[in-house]
Amino acid sequence: MTKALEPLLKETPSIEIEAVGVTSALCEQIGRASKPEEALVQVNVNIYGPRERAAEIGGALSDQKHYLQRPDYFKAQFPYDNPHTLIFPDLEGQLVEEEVREEVSAAAKPRAEEDRLKTLVTEVHNSLSRAKELEIEIGDKRLKSDLLNHQQRALSYMLQRESGAIPEKYRLWQKGSHGGQELYIHRITKTRSQVRPEEMGGGVLADEMGMGKTFSTLALIVQTIEAGLEWAEQKRSEEHTSGKARRYSHATLIVVPSALLINTWLNEIELHIQDGLKTVKYHGQGREKDLSELEQADVVITTYNTLASEFSPRKAVLDRINWYRIVLDEAHIIRRPTTTFYRTCTDLEARSRWCLTGTPIQNRLEDIGALFAFLRAEPFHSLAQFRRFICIPFEQGDAKARDRLVLLYDALCLRRTKDILELPSHNERTRDLTMTDDERRQYDKTFKILLRYMGTGVSQYPGGAGHGHDHRSIKFGQFQAHLQLRILCNHGTFQKPFSWKKRDLKDERAAEREAFIGLGQGPEIMCDGCKQPRPILGSTNNSFVENCTHSFCLECLDDCADFPGMQNMKHCPLCHRFGNAPPDDQDDIVMQDGDDEDNTPDKDMVQENSLHKDYFNRTGFSTKMNALIRDVKEDVGTTKSIIFSCWTKTLNLISRQLTKEKIRHLRIDGDCLLSKRQNIIDKFARDGNARVLLMTTGTGAFGLNLTAANRIFLVEPQWNPSVENQAIARAIRLRQQKEVLVTRYYLRDTVEESMRSQQVKKRQVALFGFAREDGEVTVA
Repeated sequence: MTKALEPLLKETPSIEIEAVGVTSALCEQIGRASKPEEALVQVNVNIYGPRERAAEIGGALSDQKHYLQRPDYFKAQFPYDNPHTLIFPDLEGQLVEEEVREEVSAAAKPRAEEDRLKTLVTEVHNSLSRAKELEIEIGDKRLKSDLLNHQQRALSYMLQRESGAIPEKYRLWQKGSHGGQELYIHRITKTRSQVRPEEMGGGVLADEMGMGKTFSTLALIVQTIEAGLEWAEQKRSEEHTSGKARRYSHATLIVVPSALLINTWLNEIELHIQDGLKTVKYHGQGREKDLSELEQADVVITTYNTLASEFSPRKAVLDRINWYRIVLDEAHIIRRPTTTFYRTCTDLEARSRWCLTGTPIQNRLEDIGALFAFLRAEPFHSLAQFRRFICIPFEQGDAKARDRLVLLYDALCLRRTKDILELPSHNERTRDLTMTDDERRQYDKTFKILLRYMGTGVSQYPGGAGHGHDHRSIKFGQFQAHLQLRILCNHGTFQKPFSWKKRDLKDERAAEREAFIGLGQGPEIMCDGCKQPRPILGSTNNSFVENCTHSFCLECLDDCADFPGMQNMKHCPLCHRFGNAPPDDQDDIVMQDGDDEDNTPDKDMVQENSLHKDYFNRTGFSTKMNALIRDVKEDVGTTKSIIFSCWTKTLNLISRQLTKEKIRHLRIDGDCLLSKRQNIIDKFARDGNARVLLMTTGTGAFGLNLTAANRIFLVEPQWNPSVENQAIARAIRLRQQKEVLVTRYYLRDTVEESMRSQQVKKRQVALFGFAREDGEVTVA
């Protein structure tokens, strides 16, 4: 290492070398050492320098067999650029850069690597044994509802992890000897300690979505309130003696992705817990900032965005309290260590830390490594250690990676699937439909128009072929062709003849995001409000009258709605703030569904007529719409239905058809503020006259509990089937009492048929190249 770094050390100030060590880890390792040679610690070495010298420095290090990896900590003001990152030229340029600054991976993983990761995760899950050996814990008498068997075992596991009373079989530190001396040796890293390290402080509850992780966590909170009070009092006493001024609270701090999830937790508390649990909602402009009030609460609920917004000031309100417990809901949100979400959450102090997520590993092994780092599960509180002992062996094909991951899972995670539950079954049916002659003529004519435009390199990028966008324009034109044909499959002859000028950019952006998800890249959008990356699901489609490229997460839009002139969210908050908004045009006002109790489908008609008169014909025919409405009308008086489409225009057309049939319905889409969504969901559940709920697919797949419905209609296929599955899973949950019927629609001899049969890898090729195996270019 010294030989590799020595030439660089001589080049100061051109090159800067920085050694980084975590203070707590240094102190602990030195404290354990009984002799000087044991007082050895690992540090990370970061290299800073001019970007133009990256390749040269990377080559010099490679010659000495040293390779750069993403650091756990580095100076945030400098962009990270690793010359040792592998680039696959054949895959470069395949991801479309959207105008709203979507941040996506620059190169797709090789399919073989994806398959290896899936195989590893499957093998690890099949090898776990701890869940089968957990005892039953009935739960505290203050629970109004009985815990199900698997929730009782979850409570038992969580109590073990918090108390440290862990069965020997599932401890990571085991007794051993070295040099005739009795020691404790870590089963993975082989680190030695003279004293037995404590194995307590939380873990990961990774049950599948819909198994009641929230209720299990609430049962833990209620059962340990007294223990929390004793801990906080003891800590205050110790602080008083030492003269320090740190605050301690017996409360559990719960961090959720959105205000909608705050309501979900509050509803669960009301449903399952008897009166007496003091809960504080730390969110919004008027949130409670009195430290004494927060300190005396039993539960404090906030959002990742709220934490991030207070990150800049030193010692923000929530950071000034040492909590008894921190719970991260949808914890995979912090899987990227470079985000403010990760840094703010890991900086918080607490006795116990919990991660709730149905997807601890999304795209790479480092995802769960980030959760272990948040848990401070030493020595894997360092992501570098996780990469060294888990990721690198996996990349090298070493079987030790699987065995080590099994040990970590059984020690720190509880993972079960819905197979252990007796949930109501769900049936699926497929409607294979054929276009009418009129629809086919319009489809074929649109297809020819699109091919002609692609041939001239026309796309939404200004200047087309003469402005440096040749390759990207053609590819994006192909994407647009596929998109327009998919939309036409829904609308039939209701839709006016295709024109590039009359496209709906809002719907196109939604489709682009859906396509990125289909590539399995886990893309995220950078919010221009909080400056945080947001997952595609649960993000708004941002179609402002300014026609700007700004993009905002739903929570930032929800906060902006409190300001004058922003109630309808037709204006971009940034443009509005700095006086760049155009004059109001009353014809363009978009009314929010759920704004008042008189939210009738007639309002949808007014909105559709004013906004889409240049898009839809007053009369027309759609085979798919006819089939959908016919299916919805079956048993409509005794069932409740959710209709999913990824396009708002399709929802507008469905709304018009339902209104004609006098079927009362509600609607939630990407423009619906978080503060309104729960009201609409509650209304759908309790209003006997509201038989149908219209939803955009991404909205329905994020943060909603929709057990009031027992019929699901998927109007069009998605690039990624998991998006559909997540939406469906919102209805198939523990409190669902009825069998769920899922209906899917496909049009024969169209792009939908090709989507149905393609595998993930072929979808990627079809999306950006429209190439068949024989190399011929095609769109259908």
